[in-house]
Amino acid sequence: MLGRKVIAASTSGLLMIAMYSIFGGIGIGVFFGMYLLPIIFIYGIPSSMLSDYATKSLMGTKRIIVALFIHLFLATTFVPVPMLISGYKIDTWFSEVTGLLDVFFLINALIAALLFWLTDELMKNNTCQIKCRKYLNWIGDLKI
Repeated sequence: MLGRKVIAASTSGLLMIAMYSIFGGIGIGVFFGMYLLPIIFIYGIPSSMLSDYATKSLMGTKRIIVALFIHLFLATTFVPVPMLISGYKIDTWFSEVTGLLDVFFLINALIAALLFWLTDELMKNNTCQIKCRKYLNWIGDLKI
């Protein structure tokens, strides 16, 4: 399970870097990726493992939806909890500059959590695993 989580974290981090690179250039993508990848590994993997533990008794679509909400909830708690612990004043959350930074971090945390959840769920899906193996075998058969 940990191996699948590491692969899902790496994939979602690379997708976030690609998104930043498309919208802001490769330098911006690498800059944000340098800070985003450790956060995804340190906070995202344990959050996803907690989600798997909390939803292990559920089956089917209900498990998938509950896992999505757990991922998104833990992503939303990622932004305000460290700010509260560090003594960040609540009344400045919605001021001009800090409010924009809070929203920026919240949106990025939600997108990263959504990508992490999506890649993890795709890796759990048997149909996706079969198709991925088929394409990897096809790529392996290409001889240059």
